Amino acid sequence: MQSIIDIMDNITDLYPDPVQRLSVFIGMMEKVGYDPTSRTLVPTMNETTATSLRIVILSYIGAAVSQIEFDSSSQAENILTSLKPLFEAQMGDSNLDSQAFNRLKRLYTKTIADISTRGSVLPQVVEFYVDPTDKIPLPVLAQYIYQDGSMADDILLRNNSKIIHPLFVNTTLEVINNG
Repeated sequence: MQSIIDIMDNITDLYPDPVQRLSVFIGMMEKVGYDPTSRTLVPTMNETTATSLRIVILSYIGAAVSQIEFDSSSQAENILTSLKPLFEAQMGDSNLDSQAFNRLKRLYTKTIADISTRGSVLPQVVEFYVDPTDKIPLPVLAQYIYQDGSMADDILLRNNSKIIHPLFVNTTLEVINNG
């Protein structure tokens, strides 16, 4: 078991960003008997080992979640939506004894509560439609949306892959809902 923990610690060191680490851990769950399509556990060659590995991975997922600095309530909600089925599938595993089930249930409850609590106080991310025939400078859009042209940097960070040039924006953008 110690070698598994060493591997997990190495992954933690290799991926200092907790969101990236979370993605890696979710991918690992899929390799040890979790089917993301049906959101259930599927038979493996060694169920006892697979169960142990999934519990270790879920423990590291809980630790990664505690280190995430959520950008928005939407990000928190997306993470919550992706993690709930993992925990629920594992809690339905018939190979769990009562002690492991209780510990897993406690981890699940605390992880969900942490995401919900920290995510609920953050602003919602919404889409802002810019007519494709318009070519509006990003600071002008920031001024229009937030009444603060300096928020152009935030818009650019959230939409870096969509914005070809900040002086000629003509795409749907993700922005923080300012009420």
